[in-house]
Amino acid sequence: MSSPTVNLTSEPQSGPSETLSDAILESCAKSHPVRWIDGILKRFSGKRIFLDGKPYLTRYYLLGDGSGRSFELYLHYIQLKDPYRWLHNHPWRWFLSIVLRGSYTQEVLCPATNPTRKTIRVRYLNLFRGDNQYHAISYVPEQGVWTLVLVPPKSRGTLRWGYWNENDQVHEPDAGNSSSNCQTERFGPKRTFN
Repeated sequence: MSSPTVNLTSEPQSGPSETLSDAILESCAKSHPVRWIDGILKRFSGKRIFLDGKPYLTRYYLLGDGSGRSFELYLHYIQLKDPYRWLHNHPWRWFLSIVLRGSYTQEVLCPATNPTRKTIRVRYLNLFRGDNQYHAISYVPEQGVWTLVLVPPKSRGTLRWGYWNENDQVHEPDAGNSSSNCQTERFGPKRTFN
């Protein structure tokens, strides 16, 4: 890869001009932006989840530790679609996901109000509401998706993490990441939970 050419003299140029800062930013953007961002974000605690040895999700805990005692703010780098055969829920009454880069497609189901799955493309915002709401990310572009996720404190009446068993029409509690094809790597100075 060649570096961009920058003219630092005051002589007129025949083509469009480029400042030194533009050249530096362009060079950084072309040379592994994920690694560059990751270097800054490693100061925060987080976790990386791998499925079958492939990166699935990286979560940076910008605010909070995953315990659910207060509002929390996560930065997610999603690299693979959800591999589960059933849609999953979340332990919050709502969450807000703001797409910073990319877009994704999700399947959504609310068995209490409508037993039919809907397919939704998320480009900017995803406000996920309801105790009895399930979803799964069904498409992620090759370069992945960056999202900023705000979650409220966990409420006592909310279902625990789990899946909607569409065959039996029941909630199946999550058994944890005990699957041999799922590995979690935690990093950073803070002890984190979910």
